[in-house]
Amino acid sequence: MDFPTLLRDVQRRPGAYGLDGSYREFVAFINGCNAIADRSPLDGFREWLAERLGLGANLVWWELVRRIHGSEHEASPADEDVARTMFALLYEFAAHREGRGHRPRPDAS
Repeated sequence: MDFPTLLRDVQRRPGAYGLDGSYREFVAFINGCNAIADRSPLDGFREWLAERLGLGANLVWWELVRRIHGSEHEASPADEDVARTMFALLYEFAAHREGRGHRPRPDAS
């Protein structure tokens, strides 16, 4: 199963993966998937998010997602809303990588 397909399934049915649907658990699951993947599906994601915010890439990706969500919404974010933003950004990033023929950095193994 490719990464975007897995993400869609996890978002739709978190309980099937042993998750409670919280942002924290989604982040842990995605980081775990990234850690065991042959080709890192998150390679460049943090930098892509930081560029979108106009910040340096010195924050972890899940904090950058929170900041992007906060910049687009005025109210204090609910966990499920941040998770929706995270998935939207992950889908957009996957399409971005696919569209430009992304090749992982040589040091990303």
